Amino acid sequence: MTAILYPLYAVAQAALLAWGVRLWPRSCSLALGLLLLVGAALVYDNLIIASGRLVGEGSLLHALNWPRFLFHVLFTPLLLVTAVYQAGRGGVGWAASQIGQIAAWVVALGLITFGIIHDLVGLSLSPIVYGGTLRYAAAGSGPPIPAIITIVIIILVGIVVWRQMRWPWMFAGALVMFVGAAVPTSLVGPAVGSGVEIALLAGLLATEQMLTTEKRAVGLLRSA
Repeated sequence: MTAILYPLYAVAQAALLAWGVRLWPRSCSLALGLLLLVGAALVYDNLIIASGRLVGEGSLLHALNWPRFLFHVLFTPLLLVTAVYQAGRGGVGWAASQIGQIAAWVVALGLITFGIIHDLVGLSLSPIVYGGTLRYAAAGSGPPIPAIITIVIIILVGIVVWRQMRWPWMFAGALVMFVGAAVPTSLVGPAVGSGVEIALLAGLLATEQMLTTEKRAVGLLRSA
């Protein structure tokens, strides 16, 4: 079952990435640019896991898996910056302020630095077979602290966006991600955690679509 899911995840993430690319000419926002970066990384992540058995165990698959961890460390915290910038464009005062946006970057860069030191320095990957998939992963690694903090922040920002903008989808996507990632991999394997990433990205892209549509509508009214 797991071997079937990852190709489907890759297709779903590619569809979300295509959605973002189509949205770019109308948005051109920093938030969307960061989403495209994360989306491309997630497509790569799922493709490598889906094709692991075809590539086979060895140095090539090891080399292809290493960027998966690099991308997660470097890009995942940027999603909290996306959430804050989207909230600011939606009229959330503190998120639109320079202090609020600088704070988002400081937290994100702090989480990236922590991830580099904690997760990348001395990273050792070993082949793991699960549910018909083959990947290289870090044995005995602890909980992904930067990712957890990132999702919690997006949930909190999503609550504010829901209350002030009557838009629940940022919150909903982040909550699904948080709950799904909390399910122990010892019980269900890693596929659930990878699947709920789709909900998180979809929630943020839907928010970007809404903000871009509203901006365009306001622009049309002003030009009428």
